Amino acid sequence: MTTKRAVDVADRSSTNTISQFSSEQSTSIYTDETSLPSPLHNQPHSELSNPLAAGGRLRDRYVADWSKRTTPSTGVFGPTSILAVLSESEDSIARSSSDLALFAKSLQNNRSAIIDDGQIQLGSELLLLLFDDLIFYEKMATATFDHCQGDLFATPTLRLIFSSIRKMLDEAISDKFNPLPDLVTLSKSIFATSSKPLKVDPNMGPAEYFTAMPNRWEIIGLMFSVIGSSALLLQRQDLIAYSASVSSCLDRKGLAAVCIAAGEICLQFCENTGLITEQLCWVVLEHTSLLTLIYGDYDYRPWKTFGNLCTLIFALGFHQRDSNAKIPFFLAEHRKRLLVSTYYMDKGLSTFLGRPPRMIRRYINVEPPLDMTFEDVMAPPEVRDSIIAKLDQDGWNAEGIHTRVSYDRASFFMGSIRETVLELSMNPDIEDLEARISEISSLAQKMRSDLPPTLWRTGSIEDFEREPDSSKVSLCLHIDYLFNDFILQRILVQRTEKGSEKLVNVAHELLSNLLLLIVNRSSAGEDVNSLVWIISSVGLPSAGVLAIELLRQFQDQRPDPLFPRSEIIQSLSRFAADLEHAVSRQAGNHAICQQARNMIRHILDRVLSGPPSGLAVHNLHENNAGAAGNDNFTFVPMDWLAGDFNAWLDEDSDLMKWINSFDGRIRECDRFDYNITRSTEEVHDCYIAAGNSTSGMLQIKYWGTDTGVHVPADLLWSANLP
Repeated sequence: MTTKRAVDVADRSSTNTISQFSSEQSTSIYTDETSLPSPLHNQPHSELSNPLAAGGRLRDRYVADWSKRTTPSTGVFGPTSILAVLSESEDSIARSSSDLALFAKSLQNNRSAIIDDGQIQLGSELLLLLFDDLIFYEKMATATFDHCQGDLFATPTLRLIFSSIRKMLDEAISDKFNPLPDLVTLSKSIFATSSKPLKVDPNMGPAEYFTAMPNRWEIIGLMFSVIGSSALLLQRQDLIAYSASVSSCLDRKGLAAVCIAAGEICLQFCENTGLITEQLCWVVLEHTSLLTLIYGDYDYRPWKTFGNLCTLIFALGFHQRDSNAKIPFFLAEHRKRLLVSTYYMDKGLSTFLGRPPRMIRRYINVEPPLDMTFEDVMAPPEVRDSIIAKLDQDGWNAEGIHTRVSYDRASFFMGSIRETVLELSMNPDIEDLEARISEISSLAQKMRSDLPPTLWRTGSIEDFEREPDSSKVSLCLHIDYLFNDFILQRILVQRTEKGSEKLVNVAHELLSNLLLLIVNRSSAGEDVNSLVWIISSVGLPSAGVLAIELLRQFQDQRPDPLFPRSEIIQSLSRFAADLEHAVSRQAGNHAICQQARNMIRHILDRVLSGPPSGLAVHNLHENNAGAAGNDNFTFVPMDWLAGDFNAWLDEDSDLMKWINSFDGRIRECDRFDYNITRSTEEVHDCYIAAGNSTSGMLQIKYWGTDTGVHVPADLLWSANLP
């Protein structure tokens, strides 16, 4: 379903103005005689055939265009800006405040954008992409948001935006068999509208507001980002239910890639206007999410785009309390959700990448959104007010029913703890490290106790059966709390000679809670993206520490008798299976998750292959350095646990070289049949997913599911295994 038209638009998505309309990319998206010429076809042929010979006139034209965009909209000025200083002193130096006001207004309103024919044509091609399959895209997007609780948009909001775009296209197109000429006209009008800010009446209702902006490139770009994310997140069975014929030929990743290209073109259109708007924040947020789905959270592109979002948030002044004055209640709440979602994403990406955060809590003086669904926020005033009356004095749901916004609120309050943890991790010169870590842990415990008691519980199977959404929220918050402690203990092990016992205990508790979350994920695939994110960001580091400690205990002549070897083997085995089945091939973090899965299975296979020999242990202590390059090397160096806990995901690290140095793999049973005393069962195509337990048994898992079959270890090892 990724058509020639879509591919050609994707090919022309360069954000470089000169190369975007180069002769190499001037092929029209249409192959019939109705095709419009590319932008460069509007130039004299002699100039196009050899731009260099033309004396740089093509280059000079674009330079001239950009020179007219040198005074874009400025955004909100803070208390240290030059305008703030002039405003405060204007009464004392002069009474002619009108000149100052005119100066400020001229800075903020100078948005002269040059719109050429090439941009208009490219815009019409983007509109044509939407027009071709808009109904299918709308069904796909709304179905996805029915399954996933979005940070910013609920399904009713998306329906309003889609309906307004559909109405705009229907009214603009007079000939549905030849829509492009009408779309060129529409594209030109969208450029004109996008160069002006959207005026918001304080008495506006949600429906009026969200249907008032289809003719803006920010909203067109937003739709492409939502469509691209939906193509990757929606379960195939749901896709077939909406359109079996389309789903059978739909190239999900191809469509998402086209949406990325189209979204970046829309962002470039907005950039050219020099105008910063709230709607631009929406599309940048959703575009960042789409980039992580395609390229992974570790890729540079999402990080760079997210930096633009943080810049927009501060430039628009959304971090200040008075930014929500004189706007409707629903929009104030929506703006707070935008801020909190950006803040939460900042902490997640900064932690995942080990980089300084861009948004610091102490510079934000806005209260978080109320603990109510966005459907309730958009409800009629009398309904909305009755729901607000049921909240407690701090804005929390007093009935203990929690949703995604509850998690965002709590993360906003606890975010300062993560900022402190990150600061500690990136500053090697902290004095009295142990006392500082203890202080941070106590502060985290206090801040957590300030949350509603219903958010303290860690969750159980019974809780998930009774209140799945609330249990998921509380469990995710508990995982975040444990992850802070995990990072602190990692720092302590890295920089001091403290033992790793507490770190291993925290890592084990962290992974156990994550496995509980995975087990209780919705069978309908609800919020798949959140699950993949938490597996990648929290599961991989904790599993890495446990796997390396398992190896260390394995090589030690005097292993710790209190080390929970059997439980850790079982947890790592389950997690390795989840990495294979819960993380789809289309996920941006798929590659890094499969690297981790291979590492865990190699280590499990090595640990379960038998006890180390005394000679090997002697050789280890004789020559530990450089052993990873030795084919006969058996053990992992002792100091790897105290190193970079992401090194185990690096193919070039010593650990991975050691992992790849032996021919170990998970033992697979090729149609292995075993007679059990009480009954006879055939276990076909199974694999060993857990190791020796205290009873000397090995647990068999069949297709990743516990069969309940336990086989004596000595008999299993004597079976005909490859």
